[in-house]
Amino acid sequence: MVVPKLHAKERGARHIRTTSPRRPYVYALSVAVVVAGLLTGLSQISAHRSTNASQPAPTTVVPGAGATAALLDGIPQHGNVLGSPQAPVQLIEYADPQCPYCALYTLDVLPTLVRDYVRPGKVQLVFRGLWFLGQDSGTALAAATAAASQNRFWNVIDLLYRNQGAENAWVTDSLLRSIVTAAGADADRVFAARSSKGVASTINTWSTLARNAGVNSVPNFFYGSRGGPLQQLTPSAIAVPEFRAALDQALKG
Repeated sequence: MVVPKLHAKERGARHIRTTSPRRPYVYALSVAVVVAGLLTGLSQISAHRSTNASQPAPTTVVPGAGATAALLDGIPQHGNVLGSPQAPVQLIEYADPQCPYCALYTLDVLPTLVRDYVRPGKVQLVFRGLWFLGQDSGTALAAATAAASQNRFWNVIDLLYRNQGAENAWVTDSLLRSIVTAAGADADRVFAARSSKGVASTINTWSTLARNAGVNSVPNFFYGSRGGPLQQLTPSAIAVPEFRAALDQALKG
């Protein structure tokens, strides 16, 4: 798979093509960019995306809402964690809401992992969001993170990937309100919390964890037995067999 040349619109950021044959699909960027601009960007969300929180929820049908609900229904969620707290193996994902390869993973791989590993209680998924690709990434991630207090983080982020648009030209308040509502969360509460210090602190923590783990690209995955050391999962392609092999190995102990 050839990665097209990309042009960043976020000041100070740049997209580069990986030359590694193991990761042909990755967006690689400096995590330092995220850390430097994180709190400032989140504090400006309300100013850039102002809305009347009391306005009625839109009636627009969100594409993929039924599929997302069916995928996640009945699975325990706690914040950014999906799956049983007793699951013996964890899979941690670092991703940007605007990254098309993160969306590809969500659409092509995640449903099988949820069906075969998460729903049976074998694997617990952890999502740590980063925003490498511009203001829309931060705006989308803030909304999903704000929905975590209602245990609807995974529903929101899944629907964001299903409705991903052109870079830095698609995350509107109207879309977010529709997605949050379709995800089963209270949109007024999400909009009120998305620019809060708590949401900013959570995202900043994810950026710090990413930096400490040496993450400079998305999507990026780590897996391992609960409480044990984590290994980086470096699939040669975004395909189910790549993830299945790693998870099966971890489950064997």
